Amino acid sequence: MGNDVKTRRGLNTERVVDGALEVADADGIESLSLRRLAVSLAVTPMAIYRHVRNKSHLLDLMAERLLEQVDIAADGTIPWQERLRRLFGSYLAVADAHPAAPFLLSRPFTSAREPQVTEALFGAFHDAGFDARQSGLVMQVISGMVLGPALHRAAWAAAMREVATAGPQDSSIDSPSAQDFPHSSAVAPFLDWSASPEADRLTLDLLISGLEALAYPTTSRSGMEGRRP
Repeated sequence: MGNDVKTRRGLNTERVVDGALEVADADGIESLSLRRLAVSLAVTPMAIYRHVRNKSHLLDLMAERLLEQVDIAADGTIPWQERLRRLFGSYLAVADAHPAAPFLLSRPFTSAREPQVTEALFGAFHDAGFDARQSGLVMQVISGMVLGPALHRAAWAAAMREVATAGPQDSSIDSPSAQDFPHSSAVAPFLDWSASPEADRLTLDLLISGLEALAYPTTSRSGMEGRRP
């Protein structure tokens, strides 16, 4: 009883959020509940409610914690390409370190840090020559491009956990042969759906190169006129 009282007295919001991230990263965000979190922290559920209102509030705090690690590179003298590379690079690093991150950051949430990250993005888009309407379109597309690979990796990992739990499955479909699918067979040994620094660098290269092509076009492109020449 004494140990339990000591544990509850040492509980704070930071520890609650850290514990929630550990549970969500290990077993998936769908496995997280306030009761499950209380068990993992060796406290009563009521102790958790002293720090969070409900699960939605907890998820918001978790997203806030992740965004605090994003480098918004507020120095306007840095070229917009480098600012975006730093911001998205740190964003990808967070997603790599926390399997739950893509699910937490792709849901609507309330966060004091989120407007700062968004403003840094729009500032970089503005410096690249995009107007307000174009920046809105770029934000819609680029958010999915950055979070997409992390979401895919997380979904793949979850599916593999289910397969491992279910055990070996019989299949009536033969494995594709190298003769019929030579290119797929050649690539197969190098195809890795886990987090990869090389894949992250390629993601950034494609994003920045694509934005540069739109910001500084050699010919007019339909729907995105008016950018800086």
